[in-house]
Amino acid sequence: MMEKRYCSIKEASGYTSIPVKTLYEWAGQGRIPSIKIGRRVLFDLHDIDSVMASLKRATSQAEKTVNKIIGDIQDSGI
Repeated sequence: MMEKRYCSIKEASGYTSIPVKTLYEWAGQGRIPSIKIGRRVLFDLHDIDSVMASLKRATSQAEKTVNKIIGDIQDSGI
């Protein structure tokens, strides 16, 4: 069975938790690749995954250390 590759803007919104209005704006600005067929806008799920991955914020080493210390404190019950 084939896996679904293209989705509507409503499906893309549900997939990403990004509002439909924002996706329309991003598609119009070229921030997210889209396919326009007449009035319909489609999104390639591979492109959406790539865009979402590029929006991830890197966790700094200091932040990792702080989170580990906080976790250790919580685990010890202090």
